[in-house]
Amino acid sequence: MTDPLRFAVFWGVWLLVPVLIDGLTTLFSLVGVFWARLRKPVPPETFYFPHISVIVPVYNSADTLGDCLRSIAAQDYPLDRIEVLVINNGSTDHSFEVFTEIQQTLTLNVHWHSIYNKGKAWALNAGIHICQGEYIFNVDSDVVLSPEAFSEVVKTMDADPDLGAVTGAIMVLPPVRGASLLQRILGYCEFYEYMAAFLVGREHQTLVHNLYTLSGAFSVFRREVLLQTFLYSQETVTEDTDLTFELYARFKDKRIGAVSRAIAYVHPIESVGALYAQRVRWQRGQLEVSARYPALMNRPMWQVSGFNPGRVLAIDHTLAFPRLVWTFLIPVLAIFGYSLSLIFMSTVLTYIFYMLIDILWVVVALYYANQLARQRLAYTWWVIPLLPLYRIIVFWFRFSGFLHAIAETGTWRVSDPWVQVKAGGQDVWQRLAQAWRRFRQRG
Repeated sequence: MTDPLRFAVFWGVWLLVPVLIDGLTTLFSLVGVFWARLRKPVPPETFYFPHISVIVPVYNSADTLGDCLRSIAAQDYPLDRIEVLVINNGSTDHSFEVFTEIQQTLTLNVHWHSIYNKGKAWALNAGIHICQGEYIFNVDSDVVLSPEAFSEVVKTMDADPDLGAVTGAIMVLPPVRGASLLQRILGYCEFYEYMAAFLVGREHQTLVHNLYTLSGAFSVFRREVLLQTFLYSQETVTEDTDLTFELYARFKDKRIGAVSRAIAYVHPIESVGALYAQRVRWQRGQLEVSARYPALMNRPMWQVSGFNPGRVLAIDHTLAFPRLVWTFLIPVLAIFGYSLSLIFMSTVLTYIFYMLIDILWVVVALYYANQLARQRLAYTWWVIPLLPLYRIIVFWFRFSGFLHAIAETGTWRVSDPWVQVKAGGQDVWQRLAQAWRRFRQRG
């Protein structure tokens, strides 16, 4: 291969592919969000406050339940129009004592119910069957809601009768005082990831009627819509995505969207192992749900608007392909005669390209973010150059979830990656030892 041709092939594959795939995808999303924001009318103020039900599933939530219930009591929505159902499914800690204290100190219509079946899906379904509200809010017990969360959701859904269900915007709280440097880096990266995903990504999905998941941390349903489904399923580890798919499959005249002004804050991930377990579960759940709804998956890829999970998965895996190739291609390029300086320069340029994409996402997300999120930029900006590395690590964790979905049964609990590596090493060592013993016995 001549030098000019080699140069053209190298730079074409190395940089043109990410520009065409990631760059254009980013451009379409950001332009779509800007356009949607410009033409979206502001929902009118509501003077009618329907009765709403808030279901909070609890499993060993003593450390977080108090803050969650206090944030519900601090809503600017009339408290006499809110009922809160705390559904305990097998807690063995002091969650009930926390609930009792809240019940005695706050003016909140809150009730405790215990069920025998364990699992978040069972708890949510039990609450749905006994609640009375016109709107049903599902709120995780480790969530802290912004004061206007309920009123923003009700205002938006009242103004749009075709909106059958919505998800709020999930944001990440700052790391706790005394967190290690690694924990702070993970928490800040997660903060920017979620902010871009919900203030830009979910907004664009809402615009094209293609919102993939109603977040299990904070979702809201019209009562008459939710009760026409099979509710939350135990057949998958991502019951929130499964219910989202069922809504699309069952209702042709209802839409699903995101309300970015209704914010639910979640605690940052505490370790690399916890991040790994979370993303493995999400990825395998995505594949499990896809297999349960073949009719949705078989929708034509050229269909631009409307829910098209097949296209979402295709784009998602197409974006992942360059990262998969580059990981293994870097050490091999030198064998084909490429200089180390060229390899290093192209790697740096590619990383800078992805960093610029992340900066663009952050800028657009911050433009629509509240004042609290903007203030966090002052002491978290230094982590932005690490976002491409964080996303590559997350990609490999998701790829592991794909392998888990093929090889193992579904579970909420996933071993730490370092534990898995250690166990794999021990298994290899034991097999080698057994082979050596058999060799010596034959000799």
